Amino acid sequence: MSQVAFDFGQSEAPRRPKKPERLILMVLLEAPVGSQALEIASEIQTANGIQAKLRPLDHLHISLQHIRDDKRLREKYVFAAKRAANAVVAEAFDVCFDRIVTFPGGRPDRRATVLLGGSTALMDLQCRLGVALISNGLRGALSFNPHITLFYSSRSVVPQQIDPLRFTVRRFSLVHSERGLTKYNILESWLTQAKWH
Repeated sequence: MSQVAFDFGQSEAPRRPKKPERLILMVLLEAPVGSQALEIASEIQTANGIQAKLRPLDHLHISLQHIRDDKRLREKYVFAAKRAANAVVAEAFDVCFDRIVTFPGGRPDRRATVLLGGSTALMDLQCRLGVALISNGLRGALSFNPHITLFYSSRSVVPQQIDPLRFTVRRFSLVHSERGLTKYNILESWLTQAKWH
């Protein structure tokens, strides 16, 4: 801590990466589902003797497409991402997350413990968004490993099955993530169509 910050009882500004502005398409969990996910996370931490800060409720999500990181948010990429998302029509669909693992990559002191799962419809949505992004001049992935990050820790958990977390995906969003500040700005959301039975 700097002397000025010490004198005034203030902490220094959070350290941010060189490219702190992230543009990403994601499914944000609705509050009731997010609360269930955090209950699962707390049980896992207790069972494994892990003390780590849980992800904020309003940050729990499934990443669909990581579009880009920049030094500043650039409107031309926001416009292209919105145009791509507007081209994709999806029906509401169900997903199921029933496994928990710790990803091996990343910093040793900050490994992500996540829920794994998904559905065929989720994979299809992600792929179609990837195609639309590419056709609009952006980077797009055509496959992914669906997961919900619960917390970061230096300790890992043994991969295991859990009681399934099931929910219906009714919307996806374009989010500006201010990296290092734990702040999400929803730029636009798209509702899925109602399921027909």
